[in-house]
Amino acid sequence: MPGATSDQPGIWTALEFTADEDRADELARTFADALDQPGWYVNFESPTESFVMFPGRIFRYPRGDAAGRAEAQAYGRRLGIPEPQLDWTV
Repeated sequence: MPGATSDQPGIWTALEFTADEDRADELARTFADALDQPGWYVNFESPTESFVMFPGRIFRYPRGDAAGRAEAQAYGRRLGIPEPQLDWTV
């Protein structure tokens, strides 16, 4: 994958899922607890909110909130996640 770090695989798998909106907090915590270091994340959206989870850290902000998105991206940069991977759009 372009922009991958030396500890990341060259080929990735994208997973898509649906869940009831009332389970968003539970899903976010599950992902944040399961992710490994150094630079992995998961993102998903509800109709009104964006969620970005890093190992042990959750960012939750209204969809379209540029400041919330920028804060999550800045945290990803501190973890060493390459810029092309910080491309979620909502």
